[in-house]
Amino acid sequence: MEDNLSANDDELLKVIRIDVLTASPDIFSAEEGPTGKHYAEIPLLNFELENGENFLMTSIPVSIAIEIAKRLDGVESADSRLTVAELVPELCVVERVIIDSIVPYSTAYQASIEIRLEGVNEIQRFQMIPSHATLLSLVAGSQMYISKSVVSTCPDSIE
Repeated sequence: MEDNLSANDDELLKVIRIDVLTASPDIFSAEEGPTGKHYAEIPLLNFELENGENFLMTSIPVSIAIEIAKRLDGVESADSRLTVAELVPELCVVERVIIDSIVPYSTAYQASIEIRLEGVNEIQRFQMIPSHATLLSLVAGSQMYISKSVVSTCPDSIE
């Protein structure tokens, strides 16, 4: 946890649309590979940014991709049990979510969530897995941003 840290707003690009996509590991092959195994679809998230660029995030856990797609489509769950993404907004205000860095020595992104406890002015900041933070942002109705530095270093970003 990092207290009282806030990303420089002119270094951030606002997310204006999120889409859940899928891709086959080998788009030029038949559905069945040479070993007789079927390829699984790999969930992707496409973030449309305020500057017109798209930011593509790969290797999304299937369960999180399904939950994000349900939220985007307005599908309500009949299950009365809360998920973690549903519980957090019950306990605090999620101010914003920012995909802001790459985990050192990896190709994994990191997101920061800025939250404020009820009755407390101080904003707390926590690091999260970006796909989970995206779901939290959708559940909480908070703004989401991606830092310009992450967008510029991403070989998977598409324009």
